[in-house]
Amino acid sequence: MKLKEKVLKWEKIASMNVKRYVFGAAVINGVIFVFGGADESHTKVSSGESYIVPLNKWIQLKPMKIARYGHCLVAHNGHLYSLGGYDGKQELCSVERYHPSSDEWKDVASMKTPRSWFTAVVLNNAIYAIGGHDGKQYLKSVEKYNADDDTWVYVKDMNMERYSHVACVAQNKIYLVGG
Repeated sequence: MKLKEKVLKWEKIASMNVKRYVFGAAVINGVIFVFGGADESHTKVSSGESYIVPLNKWIQLKPMKIARYGHCLVAHNGHLYSLGGYDGKQELCSVERYHPSSDEWKDVASMKTPRSWFTAVVLNNAIYAIGGHDGKQYLKSVEKYNADDDTWVYVKDMNMERYSHVACVAQNKIYLVGG
């Protein structure tokens, strides 16, 4: 569904090729990308697709290397990063980078902590992974990824543990909501 701005009315758009929930979504150059999640039979999936707005069409893409849900998908410097999540057996710390122009996934440095049900944002040319659950406990830890040297470092913890929360960046600050 999309909201028509001038009349404030929701308009139905083409359905995704795979019915999915708890997936990751991000936008690059006006194209919406979705990857992973669970399908209608509650099976974890690695598949992905992109929505081309002018065509009102979803295009199937090369799947991620690992099927995951409860993960984060962020856009950074023309690439997508799929971080962490749950593979049906354990929380993941692995990270994959997607190149839209070649429709290829590549492994990059793993996070220091496995995480699912966390949030991630981009601020000042870095990706931040915030909170979540590591399979044993809820997390207040935060780590930052530098794509230039493919490294993760811990940064200051949050004041409290959070999972299933959201984050956004406004005025050069990260804001956390809910959880």
